[in-house]
Amino acid sequence: MRTTRAILSLLGLAALVWGGWMAYPMAKDIYQWFIGPPLLDDAIVLPIAGLLSLAVARFTSTAWRWPLHFGIAATAVIAYLAVTEIWRPYGFPPKPGLHDRDYVTGTLITLAVLWAVVLLAGLLRTRWNRRIQRDQMPSR
Repeated sequence: MRTTRAILSLLGLAALVWGGWMAYPMAKDIYQWFIGPPLLDDAIVLPIAGLLSLAVARFTSTAWRWPLHFGIAATAVIAYLAVTEIWRPYGFPPKPGLHDRDYVTGTLITLAVLWAVVLLAGLLRTRWNRRIQRDQMPSR
């Protein structure tokens, strides 16, 4: 059993070294791909989303808080997913039928639909809250 584990460990280490050797010429691309977008997201997008959520919690009515928090969080996630395609187009093997898309336009359309839904949800919640307040008022 020990011999088998030792052989498998050596084979695993050999595969690791071989993968590192093959990836070495692409080190710049790997750093650009794995460090750039997450750093951009963590340093810029998420702090902005956090500050906006804090402002929403402090300055908006209760009817608008949930839709706005959802919209801000979903926008941050969409931006995180889109930045990898926008940052470096054709950075990985193409997906069948999807490799020549205009990701900027697609992202903007997605965000427009998202914020239209947020606006609709906020308006419906405001209307619902007004109806509840009106029904709770004592009748004369």
